[in-house]
Amino acid sequence: MGVPSTGRRPLIPESDCYIMQAVIFGQSGGSMFPKFHKGKLLVFLGSFLIVLYGASAAFFGKEAYKELAVFMKVLDRVRDEYVEVPDMNKVQEGAMRGMMDALDPYSSFLTRQQYEELERRRGLGTAGAGLVLSKKSDVVYVVSLDPEGPAARAGVHRGDYLIAIDGAEVEHRSLLEVDSLLHGASGTPVKITLFRDSRTKPRDVDLTLEVASASPVSSRMFDGGVGYLKIASLRDEAVEQAKIKLKTLISAGAQKIVLDLRGCADGSAANGAAVANFFLSEGVIYFSRDREGKKTLVVEADPGKTITRMPAAVLINGATAGAAEIVAGALKDGKRATLVGERSFGLGSEQKTIQLKSGALLILTTAKYCTPGGQVIQDETARKTGIAPDLESPSSETRQDLAVESYYDEDDDGKYQRLQEKVESIQLEKALEILLGETIPAKIAA
Repeated sequence: MGVPSTGRRPLIPESDCYIMQAVIFGQSGGSMFPKFHKGKLLVFLGSFLIVLYGASAAFFGKEAYKELAVFMKVLDRVRDEYVEVPDMNKVQEGAMRGMMDALDPYSSFLTRQQYEELERRRGLGTAGAGLVLSKKSDVVYVVSLDPEGPAARAGVHRGDYLIAIDGAEVEHRSLLEVDSLLHGASGTPVKITLFRDSRTKPRDVDLTLEVASASPVSSRMFDGGVGYLKIASLRDEAVEQAKIKLKTLISAGAQKIVLDLRGCADGSAANGAAVANFFLSEGVIYFSRDREGKKTLVVEADPGKTITRMPAAVLINGATAGAAEIVAGALKDGKRATLVGERSFGLGSEQKTIQLKSGALLILTTAKYCTPGGQVIQDETARKTGIAPDLESPSSETRQDLAVESYYDEDDDGKYQRLQEKVESIQLEKALEILLGETIPAKIAA
């Protein structure tokens, strides 16, 4: 989910991909047609491919021929009429990147050199900056932060735009590459350049990479028998920690649970399903859907792994993403909890990693995750993406008042922190009110 892992072994045959690469860009290796000039070879093979596509148009559809014909015409123009003799390898790489950028933020293409560099960096270590990133168009931005991580301590905010890492611009890099630049050996210094809407120019932030906190789960008891379980991350060790702490809260006398998923934006779909199963004893937790709308995977609750059926409220916000959204969506659709807060981020897709013979790497989104009720978590429409809370908190009026109140605070980082604390406090109070029966939800989010 999100930035996928990679491996060197090819996952599917990709001879067709490689043939197209050789045909379009004249990279046959020189042994197949030794007497052909490279330019003539390019034209000959390109024409052959067009004929091949034309002959198979009845099977693949006429659009395949039209799109390829346009693509070939553009290549011909670039090769023959560009003001300088173009490097066709770079043209190829640019075309591949552009193709992936037109899909979604989590599909990407890496050249052999980029992939080898990524693997080298991965070998340096797993320490990080404590950031979860996403991308829109060519803009990389911060979705969530580890509250105890280097980036949060340095004053990075959710929604900040990432411009450069150690002076190298990230605009045309894939999310996978950018994420790898923010990981490495513990203690490695990294300088990131950020832009924020409230500022007039970018600023540099110095970080030191650290291994993530070993305790992404915390808990406490509130009056009235309400147990509070905070999950800041759903990486692998968090599932067992959440299980232990939930059982501890029940042993301590908890009769109701507040599950806080605000800011939780990493972890696998399987980990999200495991946590949802703590509260659900039956029914679907999530399913994945392919391009034709068919269910490719259905994950159901295992009654043997259920821990509690007690009333629950779930806190979510715009930084709740990925695995945490699977939890929230399952509990909402399963009528197991009231969701309080803001619409979640909207990250829920499955990627396939394909290594090409050239050494390049293709990462392609092949399925999207859906809640039990059929809602697509990662929708391309901003208004529909993510999980909507049952109760919006704070209300838009209250949020506006808080923003105005903090507007005249000259300490930008302090202002942001105090505003976030007020918002989170209001959300928690609302969840407690619902569980203790002191108020009735006044505004249901659309």
